[in-house]
Amino acid sequence: MILAEIGMGMSVFPSESHLSSWAGLSPGNNESAGKKRTKTTQGNQALKSALLEAAWAAGRTRSFLGSKFWSVAGRKGNKRSTVVVAHKVLVIAYYVLKTENSHPI
Repeated sequence: MILAEIGMGMSVFPSESHLSSWAGLSPGNNESAGKKRTKTTQGNQALKSALLEAAWAAGRTRSFLGSKFWSVAGRKGNKRSTVVVAHKVLVIAYYVLKTENSHPI
């Protein structure tokens, strides 16, 4: 699903933050009077829903992503930790696709 939405060429996205912003999973940075308001943008709904579903599944495993899910869930709650893990999955996919395409086989 990730490949279908973003394609193989990562030259379109200069960095992982551009890709996460395009997907609607970039972390917000809005703070006023000591209160943080973090909302994600709409972005690409098909990619975002697939990543969130993968993040829910990854949260139930004993892996790096599962431990990240539960460490954030203890502080922020399950839904916010799902967005954090979905962002991590997207960043991992970005670097895998970027390094895979830069080296010829």
